[in-house]
Amino acid sequence: MFERRKRYSTESISVEAELSEALTYLESLGVNRHKAMRRILGGIGLAARAQVRKAYKSQGLSKGTGALYKSISRRVIRSGKAVIVEAKADSRKNKVFYGYALAKGSRITAKDGEYLTFQKDGKWVRVHSVKLPERDFVAAPVKKYLGTTAFKTKLDQLVQREVARIEKENTR
Repeated sequence: MFERRKRYSTESISVEAELSEALTYLESLGVNRHKAMRRILGGIGLAARAQVRKAYKSQGLSKGTGALYKSISRRVIRSGKAVIVEAKADSRKNKVFYGYALAKGSRITAKDGEYLTFQKDGKWVRVHSVKLPERDFVAAPVKKYLGTTAFKTKLDQLVQREVARIEKENTR
């Protein structure tokens, strides 16, 4: 039979942009609406992902080369109406979902009753477990970015890129 794997939620945000005006203009130039929307949303998703990565260290997350940092990604949903920015790093060995654990807060315990040893404020500390606070490390930077003029500028650039693509195809 089939074994269902329990799915954990990841830290993610769905980004929807008001593109009807731009898409109507692009359609009048003869572009496929669905493809243009997916390309524009893909560009918005890349910019939003860059903002999450830029804000990563300010959230108290120090290792910019770790699995959680590398797992910050974006994907356009099938319908092409939104882009999802998410962080879903997981460990194949011990079934730990780091993005979920960090977003919802969790308790880290030492293996086999040993101690966790780490440096805090220049002093070494030994404890049995540590409670991680909840951190909104994906949604907050994206929401902040969507309210800036940089987002509107990026959207205009993406529409202009689509117009240039259409003009290039029409000259062929």
